[in-house]
Amino acid sequence: MSYALRNSLILLLVLLLFAAGGWYYIQYYQAETLAEVKTQVTERKNKLKQDQQIADQFEAISATFQEASAFYKNYGKALYRSSNEDKVFDFLTTLNRGNANNDFSFTFQDSTLYPQYGILNMQITGEGLYRNVINFMRSVELSGPLNKIDNVSITPIQVEEKYGYVSYDFKLKSYYERTKILEKSAYNVFQNTYASLNNPFFPLIRDIKANEDKQINVENSSLVAVSTDRVFLINQNGEMQQISIGEEVYLGKLSSINLSEGTATFTLNKGGIVESVKMGVDNENQQ
Repeated sequence: MSYALRNSLILLLVLLLFAAGGWYYIQYYQAETLAEVKTQVTERKNKLKQDQQIADQFEAISATFQEASAFYKNYGKALYRSSNEDKVFDFLTTLNRGNANNDFSFTFQDSTLYPQYGILNMQITGEGLYRNVINFMRSVELSGPLNKIDNVSITPIQVEEKYGYVSYDFKLKSYYERTKILEKSAYNVFQNTYASLNNPFFPLIRDIKANEDKQINVENSSLVAVSTDRVFLINQNGEMQQISIGEEVYLGKLSSINLSEGTATFTLNKGGIVESVKMGVDNENQQ
């Protein structure tokens, strides 16, 4: 074998070894690395897509954040500055006036702690006109300090001269701050209360009150004479009395006079039953 042929065979062998080695490297090493790179590229593309979607929401989220920040900075409620229940009692006392006035008592029970705030738990009991009690509770919840009323119980007082009154009790939760949560807000008092509220506990039929003030009992009296604005009658005690339109008598008032007929009409409320009593100068009473 010639020297040139031998060298050619050696070069060919080396070339085959390189080719085989390269093929083996590509097939068993580079292919696996390439698959990993493709997977990473796919993951990066997916993450880029997600990041782009989040970026597209930035303006809307920023606007929402600004709105929420303004809401909390200007929130109409405030937390009590400390866990001192006397501050709550003082505030309730400021509400207890005018159309919300009533007689209440205050009992502190316990305090519940949370990481950023705490809750004072109290029992409130009292008595007052129904409309005042409702106004009082509305003021408690709608005023500046954050208070919540639970377990309300209202009971009518079935006593003559106190039919419009009720006794009540409820649990009061008052929130106080342990860390800074809300911007400072004045402890404003809600005063938009109702002067007149329908009392569902007020009995439709009641006992007829006794004539303790010795008022004129028109049903036991006799009409003597009438004029344009007043009447003259003999009351139940045999005494001459004069009554003007609108003036009160026992259980009612003089509501109208008919001069031409010589009659007077009285409107009486007999324990919830309203009657009109018409009297004539001939001493005959008509219902």
